[in-house]
Amino acid sequence: MSKLIPAFALAALTLFPLSAPAAPAGHLEGYIPMAAHLSGKFNSFWTTDVWIYTQSATVVNLWYNPSGSDNTNVQSVVVTLTQPVTFLPDVVVNTFHAPAGKGSVHYLANGQIEVVSRTWTPGKDGGSYGQVAYGIPAAMASVPGAGPDGSLRMVVNQADGFRSNLGLVNVAASPVTVTVEIFTEDGQTAPGAASFTVTLQPFDMQQRDDIFAGLAAGTRQGLIVRASASQGNGAVLAYLSTVDNTTNAANYEEAFRFGF
Repeated sequence: MSKLIPAFALAALTLFPLSAPAAPAGHLEGYIPMAAHLSGKFNSFWTTDVWIYTQSATVVNLWYNPSGSDNTNVQSVVVTLTQPVTFLPDVVVNTFHAPAGKGSVHYLANGQIEVVSRTWTPGKDGGSYGQVAYGIPAAMASVPGAGPDGSLRMVVNQADGFRSNLGLVNVAASPVTVTVEIFTEDGQTAPGAASFTVTLQPFDMQQRDDIFAGLAAGTRQGLIVRASASQGNGAVLAYLSTVDNTTNAANYEEAFRFGF
């Protein structure tokens, strides 16, 4: 199944359910914002496992959208849901047979589903460290012209020994430029390099690592990261992953917005 049909489904989801105050527990279409099979900083190696919980769906189409690419013509993998829970370990390699890398996973089901992922790395002393991310309904995306209330926000602390990585996902068939701004807890622009832009191709995903590296050194509580679709016709989801540089333990935060 190509991206062409889901583009129409996305349009319907984006235009009409945005007035809803919150997404339902189950949904038809959404994104796992990060899926990985690659090495990272501080001797980490990240792998993503996926669980699909079906409420009424029997079939789901999955697209893997590699980072930094125009993924308009990516073909889907069709997964039949025969059990209440379907487990897809190391989804990038085992389900999509893709080379090492990272991207997002777009899903579209024929009934209600809930999707959960865990992206993890082996621990230095055994076990593993990772982060759990729920699939985000496509209708939660922020679009150009949404204004301040429609921008995406995340709140995080800046501290030595941790890195914060920002992920951005374009859920539309048009390019989009995202403006990212960092503010202190009182709403003032953070000291240092506190803004940048990222251009996403259709159905693209990109992650900017260690986004506080350009800020003035120090410990700051309650930094606000705001991501706004500033140019183009795309629609954006976002997340923040804060990682302990010593253990690689990660904390995941899905972006929120005040208005729909």
